[in-house]
Amino acid sequence: MLAEDQLYLLSCISATRADVKSMIRLASKFKDSQDFINAVIVFWPEYDDPVNLKFLFDSDKNDEQISDDELIISLINGDSDLIAMVELDSGEVSKKVSAIKTHVENELKVLDIDSSTNVSQPLNWLAKRIIYCNEERPGETLLYSSLLNQIYIDDPDFEAWLNGLIMPLASLNRRNGTSIKIKKFMEIKSREVLSMMLQNDYSHIADELFPYLKYMNSCEIYQLFLDNWFTMDKFNFATESEINTFIQLFNGIREDLQEEQRDSFNKKTLEIIFIKSGPNMSTDNISKFQDILNSIPHEIFLPDYMKVNSKLLYYYFDIIRAYLPHMDLMTLYMISQEKELGQKMHLKSICNEALISSDLSIQLLSQFITEEAESSEMQIFNKLSKSQELSILYESCLSLGKFQLLESFSDVSTDNELELNLLEKYFWQFFKNETNGSSKRPGMIKCSKILRLLQEKSKSKSYTNLEILLEVSDELTNYSMSLGKNILFKPSNILDFKTDPFKIIEIILDKNPKMYKSIDITSSIMEKLFVALDMDISRVNGTESYGYNKLLSMHIAYALVNLDFSFAVTQCHKLFKQPEYIEEFWFSVFQVSKYRDPNWVDNETPTEILFIQMRLLSQLLQVCPVEECEIITQQWSELEVEIASRDLVHDKYSFDYLNSKNTVFDTIFT
Repeated sequence: MLAEDQLYLLSCISATRADVKSMIRLASKFKDSQDFINAVIVFWPEYDDPVNLKFLFDSDKNDEQISDDELIISLINGDSDLIAMVELDSGEVSKKVSAIKTHVENELKVLDIDSSTNVSQPLNWLAKRIIYCNEERPGETLLYSSLLNQIYIDDPDFEAWLNGLIMPLASLNRRNGTSIKIKKFMEIKSREVLSMMLQNDYSHIADELFPYLKYMNSCEIYQLFLDNWFTMDKFNFATESEINTFIQLFNGIREDLQEEQRDSFNKKTLEIIFIKSGPNMSTDNISKFQDILNSIPHEIFLPDYMKVNSKLLYYYFDIIRAYLPHMDLMTLYMISQEKELGQKMHLKSICNEALISSDLSIQLLSQFITEEAESSEMQIFNKLSKSQELSILYESCLSLGKFQLLESFSDVSTDNELELNLLEKYFWQFFKNETNGSSKRPGMIKCSKILRLLQEKSKSKSYTNLEILLEVSDELTNYSMSLGKNILFKPSNILDFKTDPFKIIEIILDKNPKMYKSIDITSSIMEKLFVALDMDISRVNGTESYGYNKLLSMHIAYALVNLDFSFAVTQCHKLFKQPEYIEEFWFSVFQVSKYRDPNWVDNETPTEILFIQMRLLSQLLQVCPVEECEIITQQWSELEVEIASRDLVHDKYSFDYLNSKNTVFDTIFT
């Protein structure tokens, strides 16, 4: 027993001296003695190279076949200090050994971890040695890494302690420039540890958070993290780094959760992705989120958004990546919850924005619209029919004047009738909104382009009426046209006169005094108006038509307004050539018979003109309505009385008397 105590004293002294050679021999003697190990923990110099302790792990320790006394003599080797130590009587030796062991025990008690923490006391001696040295050298958390790199320890608990506490603490100290001691770190509450690890950002979760959570390995600490750090306010996905951190968190935690926590974790993950993932996300990041969604069961739905599950969001991401890069998940979902009117407005906005920014071709837009979701619940525009969706797309192209896109629309649209209806709708919209019918005006240019598309796509209609409508609208801009004071004539006003297009000719004659002689022009315009307004062209086609004779009556009236009696009489003769119409237009001839020119001398009608008027009346009596004979006869009688009152030999109101070679007179009787 004395020899054993003496060897213990020698081991303590050799440990303080870091005498590796002596300790190797003593280790062989003491085998796995806890007292020997504890002495090494306490007495080996903290500033010695940790690699020097490698001898404690060598499997081929020197197993000397030597007695205790021989070993003692060999170790002393003439050292006076050692000689004095072992030459003490047995009582003194025993007393010293007891005192040393008490000291060692007290030193090791300092390493005891506060039992109120969730961290278990490390079991092996090397952990204690690491903690013991760290108390002296707090800035060197990984002091013993050099030794650990050269040895193998078959101790899962120590390995877990090393990876789950020491390595995260070393990273934390290095990152924050701190020197938190291992023992103190082990005593810190988990909430504070997590707060330190995640104080500024989540960029070091792989080095700190994951190992720590795995080491602590309790539902409570995972729940603590999920409740306080895996929350909506911690993620904005504004940067690539944030997105990668979130994905790293999901993949790093999910498998370590207990079954009862996993559903809650999946639900929270789903919610964060749904609410926080914004627009303009890269294809690569969308794929990363879709990988996460693939890991979340479809049976999990968000409580506040009952239709939202991983399958729906996966589909939404497909839509965003392929068609709508400026959209986000929440917006698409909210659109799907809108009523029909709201969905129409959103789709129109999407189409307009896409076409304006040129991010999407019409083919892609049409593919998006005709995209078939797996179920109606997943369909975004679920309140709209396919025809309504295509209609909105087509209208967007038309309203924005994207005619070049429409030329390729037939390649993706199978509804020809829908196309034609929409083209016609927008033709009329542009036509009615334009204030000037000139072919150079923006609205009329659009009408012309739409008309060309209509003619190309229609197999049964020629749309000649619309073509002529644009032509006559342009032609009317050559004349002064107004509907009243400061009320300009617009192309759409043509449609207002569909029941009586002759009123348009009336406006021309009224606002353009010189036009009363241009019956060929007004006749041509009238024919075009009838075609444009889908009216019976035969009514105005040719000099024998009703319309032409009505125009004659109008020109007669405006000839009189312009004091051109000669032209008026000429048109009356033309009217008489169509007896079937003269009955209706008799009054125009009657007005000529009553005409008086304010420029005539003494305001008296020249005698020759009186004869002309009487001749017109006599012709009119043969064709006028029966009920009008009396008024015509009366006028004829008045003219007869006027002539009878004149001296026809010396008639001062005759053209001869006035010494005037009257062109009117000559024209009439030529």
